[in-house]
Amino acid sequence: MALQDFTLLAKLEDFDLYTHNVCQKFQKSERHVLSASIRGNVEEIVCLVIEAAKVQLEERRKKRPPAKTLELLKRTDIRLEYLKMQIRKAYKLKQTDEKTYETWAGLARELGGLLGGWIKKVEPYADVSATSRTQKQNSLF
Repeated sequence: MALQDFTLLAKLEDFDLYTHNVCQKFQKSERHVLSASIRGNVEEIVCLVIEAAKVQLEERRKKRPPAKTLELLKRTDIRLEYLKMQIRKAYKLKQTDEKTYETWAGLARELGGLLGGWIKKVEPYADVSATSRTQKQNSLF
């Protein structure tokens, strides 16, 4: 795992704790629906980041292109976008005040920046391998 990956995991832990505290303050009617969905989504993001980091190490060790790592990172990015929508929904349903919303959304944006940086770092290497694979397949014909 690169240093950036550790930073992302540390930020995710902080985000998870903040999310936990915010969700505990939801109204009872939303605590078991929206809150549970948000917390489950955060857990999924954490798992995907850990899996991507481990897969990247494995791909580096075996000198393979990071295609699976890129796939996992893109899935994580989709989950994060959905989480941002859920945060906006919680604010619109008045489950959080404006200050909490701004802090929460800011933390999510920060995670998005770190994740986007990781994707940009991995993408060229995954694309090069896909291009060379296509060229090899085409040369058979």
